[in-house]
Amino acid sequence: MKNRHFLLVALLVFNVSVIAQNKIGDNPTVIQAGSLLELESQTKGLRLPRIELNDVHAWTLDGTAVSGMLISNETGTAPKGIYYWSPDSVQWVRVVNSAEFKTLVASNTIVLNNSSGNTLTTTVNGVTGQGVNIVNSNSLNINNGQLTSTVNGVESSPAVGVLTSSDNGMVATNGNVQLGGVLTKPTTLSASVANTLAITGLQEGDVATDSLLVAMPNDGVLKKVSSKTLGVNESKTIELATEGQKVFATPLVITDLKKIQVFRNGISVEFTKVDDTHIELEPQSTCYANDEIKIIQLL
Repeated sequence: MKNRHFLLVALLVFNVSVIAQNKIGDNPTVIQAGSLLELESQTKGLRLPRIELNDVHAWTLDGTAVSGMLISNETGTAPKGIYYWSPDSVQWVRVVNSAEFKTLVASNTIVLNNSSGNTLTTTVNGVTGQGVNIVNSNSLNINNGQLTSTVNGVESSPAVGVLTSSDNGMVATNGNVQLGGVLTKPTTLSASVANTLAITGLQEGDVATDSLLVAMPNDGVLKKVSSKTLGVNESKTIELATEGQKVFATPLVITDLKKIQVFRNGISVEFTKVDDTHIELEPQSTCYANDEIKIIQLL
């Protein structure tokens, strides 16, 4: 009977031990609710199993490889440190600090870029990322003043109008277009009462030697003529007459009566020669007071 009681008590104690939380170290009665096994000490640490690790890809422990396994390598040819088994990469992975991580990345990371068609892919340590679109080729074409851009074989639309050359009186230099070329075809500028044409800043000319610019009456075509042809090379006087005055002095010495024109109040009148420097109006042209007499004499 006593043996049965002892066996029952032993089973109850064993069952409590199996399902209970366990703590090793200081304050054994104080344990976090989520802890299955808790270690606490100010002077002692946890020492992991020390395995001689030579090949990080080889599982050298007993049983089948499982995740969550921790070891410490001190004597193997693999770098010293703490390792955990990664089922994804099927190898032991060493735990490193941030400073060591920078060195490892710099010395052991292999980056490869590959461009195919219009796609760029990057491979880091054998892992290839998703491709991205890039510009592999870009060409510009100008046809009849229309600019198109062809990127990776695809031509832009619509085209953009650009200035590529100049002619018919215009000159293109270093991207600037300015007057100064040779006309290559008949050219007309149309002006109106509202939209006039003006040129400012013209310099003084010499009527004795320069030519004059004239416009043809039918089509407005510009031509040049000698100032002498138009009688610009001349001298003139304007005088207000007295009542009944008929004789007037000429601007120059008379050498040819055909070179003299006389106007009374803007109307041409006949005259005769008095002497080398005077003319006399015909009787029917006798002046009234303040009539304007203008005498034009060609050189």
